[in-house]
Amino acid sequence: MRGRWWSALLLAAMLTPVLSSAASTWSIHAHAPVPDEDAEVLRETFLSADMEAPSRPSKSATVDWVWWSWSESTGSDWPNDDAIYRQQHFNLSSSTVNATGHQVEHRRITTDLVDMSGRVNVVAAEDNVRFVTFELDITPGVNLSDQTLLYLVLTEDRARDVHHRQIDHLVRELRPEVAFSLKADNTTSMTAMLAADHLAAAGVDLTDQNTGWSYTIALFGGREGSETSELLLLKHDRLPAPTLHLTAAQKWLPLTITAFALVAMVSIVAASSKRERTVPVLKARWTDIDRSIMTLTLEAGEVPFTVTQWSVQPPWSFRGRPPARRFEAGEHVDVLVRFKSSHDAECHLESSIEIEDFGAWRQHVWLSSPFQRLELDLESSETE
Repeated sequence: MRGRWWSALLLAAMLTPVLSSAASTWSIHAHAPVPDEDAEVLRETFLSADMEAPSRPSKSATVDWVWWSWSESTGSDWPNDDAIYRQQHFNLSSSTVNATGHQVEHRRITTDLVDMSGRVNVVAAEDNVRFVTFELDITPGVNLSDQTLLYLVLTEDRARDVHHRQIDHLVRELRPEVAFSLKADNTTSMTAMLAADHLAAAGVDLTDQNTGWSYTIALFGGREGSETSELLLLKHDRLPAPTLHLTAAQKWLPLTITAFALVAMVSIVAASSKRERTVPVLKARWTDIDRSIMTLTLEAGEVPFTVTQWSVQPPWSFRGRPPARRFEAGEHVDVLVRFKSSHDAECHLESSIEIEDFGAWRQHVWLSSPFQRLELDLESSETE
């Protein structure tokens, strides 16, 4: 009877402060509007323990609820509490269902007695836990009977248990709701929830598997005074997930960005590799003959280049500047560079070069003081 309606309202009133406080730590992971159009047929299939069921052709406007009530006897990890409850609702015995399965079909009435709009949310809470909320506005067009009941159902598009059984449209969670007005033209704004602990108990993990789920909102009842229960409203859609409700452009955008990044990366790597093969190698060392004489080793890359000028930073100065000359691709040359005197200071040598097809470049060589090398040689000799 409708007495439980008042119990639900009282419970909702008690929970409101708690939910308001908790909501501050929640965030909407994904959301989507409830469909405007209703589906036409709801088909409930009760499977036998051998996975048998009556065969009927599927139609695009048919919503399937598939029930499994044999987990205890088969060792399956699929939930079966709601299946047993629904089986008892239709006065179906286990032997009847276990023979060849059973189906019950409901066709939505053609007259629109109830208007519904709203939004379905997948909510992320603390500890990365996710659950589902339904923000609904329900407006009866006529007074409804006390037997009117709203069902919120979550199904898995393709479910597999620990024994590798496989079922399409398996009902994972069913929640009845009565906390809405039955009076004509009286709109109830309500938020219903498929709680995280209930979903976890039903084997639903929306964190690791955020797609492959569907929801149904089904309203059963009739006009005020009617003893019969008919399907008044049937909304069905995939459970929202971030990737399900993106536009085509939004879906392709990350791939496009990645593609451009890869092209840019490949171009940079290729350019860097080509530069390494093109730029000449310039090395220097002090000779063993004299602390004022340096040996420069020049090795051309894959293309010819020309040294146009040499310079050296004070206090060092050339005793005859090294010649400007052209080097062919791959050519290797050692050049002796003489300075007017030696200094106990770092020698900074600079060359200006023109690389064929790559333009002007400047190369630098820093060589530590020749006196420092002498000290190191002396230390090494003493150690020996």
